[in-house]
Amino acid sequence: MTFTRRTSLALLASIAITPVAAFAQEDYPSRPITIVVPYGAGGTTDISARQMATMAEKVLGQPIVVENQPGASGTNAMRAVAAADPDGYTLIATTSSPSFVTPALRDVGYDTLTDFIPILNYSGPFHGVVVPADSPYATLEALIEGAKSGVVTYGTAGAMGGAHLAFASVAKDTGAKLQHVPFDGASKATAAVLGGHVNAALVPAYRDLVQDGQLRLLGVLDGTNDPDFPDAPTLKEAGLAAEFPSIVGIMAPAGTDPAIIAKLEAAFTQVASSDEFKTFMTDLSQPVRIMSGAELGKTIAENLTAYRAIAKDLGN
Repeated sequence: MTFTRRTSLALLASIAITPVAAFAQEDYPSRPITIVVPYGAGGTTDISARQMATMAEKVLGQPIVVENQPGASGTNAMRAVAAADPDGYTLIATTSSPSFVTPALRDVGYDTLTDFIPILNYSGPFHGVVVPADSPYATLEALIEGAKSGVVTYGTAGAMGGAHLAFASVAKDTGAKLQHVPFDGASKATAAVLGGHVNAALVPAYRDLVQDGQLRLLGVLDGTNDPDFPDAPTLKEAGLAAEFPSIVGIMAPAGTDPAIIAKLEAAFTQVASSDEFKTFMTDLSQPVRIMSGAELGKTIAENLTAYRAIAKDLGN
């Protein structure tokens, strides 16, 4: 075989570059890491991400800065991080809305499945189906049956959000007359069900009101039971076809070195699994729900497919 001068130079270049690249991976991180939060400061996603960052920087040996970039239901920040250098120094703490709900409804300028690498899921608020404590509906099955013979109204935090799409799917599958009433935020939907303005509400912050006896929890939209209310069924346990889990996870831009992803996943998993982090999240009234990067990627893909189908049925 005859080697040209160009071939020889290419081989020498590859030999020279390989040790440098390997050293860069072993040396990571060598400077501060930024985690972008796609919402404003003070919300549960922001607060939990800051605690994750504070604890993970002790594991990784470098500062981790949390940067808020709110706007467009989180899609502005997702788009910015997708375009960032894939060097492991810019990550995003993402949730269901910008990962698979909004992308199922419109073009957001990125593809969650190809523009990001999931690292870890560490939380995801439960969304409960709640009714007033004196409601005639004692179970989720009873609510659905009641909606087959007459209209049942339910409130959510807004039109075409995850909760709305989830119950639109339930209505389609069961033939129930479930009439959606959108509100400007979950707190207003909760106030509406407490005031008797809607028959039910699909909201995340229900624990205290249920424990105080003001609301009754009929079930959860997620694929796992709320440990605070283990008797409240998931949709599948109530005999329905689908479940709609929420996520709060960390992802990196596509193209990030697998060795860096593995190092980040190990560090964040160590934090999420610790008693200190679990206690913090309990005090925040947020669950710890750990999924590996691979599991998070599968969850996002499954939900993108499900929400796109529901949006299509709704004519979106």
